[in-house]
Amino acid sequence: MKRILIIISVVCVFLAVTPAMSAFAAENKPAGDGRPPSNVTITVVVPDAAVTPEPEATPIPTPEPIKMYPVDVRETIEGGVRYVIKTYELNANEVPADIPRADFERSGWTYTLTDILRKETASMETREHLETVTLNTDAKEIEKILPLLSQTMEFKSVDGFVGILELNVASIKVETAGTRTSSYTMNITREYPHLSVNDSSLVPKTVTDKGKTYNLVGVEWKPIRVEVIDYEDVPTSYTAVATYSATGSSTVVTGYITTAEYKGVLSKLVQGRAVYTAYFIGEEIRTPLEMTEPTKPTPTETPTPAPTETPEPTETPSPTDEPVPADETEPTDEEVETKSINVLFIAIPIIGAIAIAGAAYYIFKKRKGKTDHA
Repeated sequence: MKRILIIISVVCVFLAVTPAMSAFAAENKPAGDGRPPSNVTITVVVPDAAVTPEPEATPIPTPEPIKMYPVDVRETIEGGVRYVIKTYELNANEVPADIPRADFERSGWTYTLTDILRKETASMETREHLETVTLNTDAKEIEKILPLLSQTMEFKSVDGFVGILELNVASIKVETAGTRTSSYTMNITREYPHLSVNDSSLVPKTVTDKGKTYNLVGVEWKPIRVEVIDYEDVPTSYTAVATYSATGSSTVVTGYITTAEYKGVLSKLVQGRAVYTAYFIGEEIRTPLEMTEPTKPTPTETPTPAPTETPEPTETPSPTDEPVPADETEPTDEEVETKSINVLFIAIPIIGAIAIAGAAYYIFKKRKGKTDHA
């Protein structure tokens, strides 16, 4: 009898636990990713602390994209292939890596870069030049200076211009290079006749000749008339020959400076900009339908007889035209999985209860049969 009571108690407990298990299954419905949500709550207690605000980061300026524009764009078809050719002229601050290389669409075509060609450009610059040549000469006559000057000369400037210059004879000029001054003594004589005595006081001490003053330096006396007195010849008249002297100076040219001009045109080969030519090959943009569906020939119209008037049949709704009820829509995978889990949690306790009840009934009948036999 005790065994029967124990079995009945286990069945009751099992039946009591079954609703709780069903509720657990309902509460643990799988989430959208198929995993049951966690019911564990973790509480973290952080003590109060002085929070130092972080300094705001200085925004880094975003560099502006380099914009390089072509100087020429043209479309061409070569050998049945369509191209777009773009020409770029780069200056000293630009590099070939900045040339746009991305695909682009234009007038229903997609263009893709195939090649970039580089070409250097050069030009010839010219300018007139005047060069002055200086040389020292001993003479100032043009006919003596011309042999000393070449008719042409090669010239190269510091900035790279070269050329041949020609002599301009009309530009030749001669100037004195320098002078040298020298001094000398000049003498003149004067005669003073009919002087009664040979006294130097009777002779002038200075004289002027051509604006220059001469000083007396000596006197020579010459008797002109002689009388015999006491048997001696006594001069009775004299002529004074006076010599006067002065210092003179002269300037001598030591040389000449000759200048001549050479004139002509100079030229220079100047390196130009680097020219880059980008070739883009084109491909026509086509829809998938245009690529797969062949072109259907247009059917020719054939005359049809005029239809006879017949009563229009009454249209009956097709069973396929009826709207599908909302509850008959096909369930999703998550709903099917949830229903399967709920059915499983309900079926297991029922099957277990039936099995336990059958076992208890079997034991009870067996014990009763033993009691009856006894």
